[in-house]
Amino acid sequence: MPPRRTTLEDYERRILRAQQLLEARLDGPLSPAELARAAHFSLHHFHRIFRAQLGVTVMQHVRRLRLERAARHLRASDRRVLEVALDARYESHEAFTRAFVDRFGVTPSDFRDQPSARLSAWTASREARTPAVTVQACPALRVAFLRHRGAYEGVEATWARTVSWAAGRGLLPGAPLYGLCPDDPDVTPEEHLRFDCCVVLDEGPADPLGVCEIPGGTYAVAVHADPYQRLAETYLDLIGHWFPRSGYEPAPDPIVEHYLNDPSTAAPDELRTEVRVKIAE
Repeated sequence: MPPRRTTLEDYERRILRAQQLLEARLDGPLSPAELARAAHFSLHHFHRIFRAQLGVTVMQHVRRLRLERAARHLRASDRRVLEVALDARYESHEAFTRAFVDRFGVTPSDFRDQPSARLSAWTASREARTPAVTVQACPALRVAFLRHRGAYEGVEATWARTVSWAAGRGLLPGAPLYGLCPDDPDVTPEEHLRFDCCVVLDEGPADPLGVCEIPGGTYAVAVHADPYQRLAETYLDLIGHWFPRSGYEPAPDPIVEHYLNDPSTAAPDELRTEVRVKIAE
């Protein structure tokens, strides 16, 4: 008999709790037993279910996230390679370089010197422009969310589930909607890309969705005035043109999308989306 949809959703939610704990503790020691407890599985079953859902073991997942975060740090800051290596929990420059070359095919220093492939293609395809950007203090937000994994083109199905859940609990219309993009497609393989579809919560439980906090802080904010399919253009204008001229550095936090109007009532070319990139302190 095939598994019930409710069972699949329950396993998805429980493994997501473990992922959240893992992502929050990426800088510190990780105990598989703690992750299993967060997911409410026995340690034996947790490892099997985690691998079945994500396609990799827990430690393979951790190593990939740490190396990809290190790659983003290399391009976004002037920090020494050794500092980045220690943050990624490698004990030496040499060990970090070996792992980095295995993952990206080049040394950390060469990776830092290579321009982003997407940004280079974008710059070559049009005249460079610096978008209208404001620097804003944004409060932290508690949100319920569903996570999409894979190509961004498939995120609509996850948004449909998120909106259906929120509408069924009387949150919509009214509750603001946000998207979180923690990964860089230049760094993360398409099959591992994460996108969190978020609904702001005032209080109360959020089952069957996960719950997280969009970090507060100082953000560079640009308004995208076009269909969602072209959001990457505003990302590239903001990160590739505005930041290098601003005197600021982008933090390695997720990029935040805040949807200012409703795609069910607004025409695609009338959609307005704030793109927020956190500024490094």
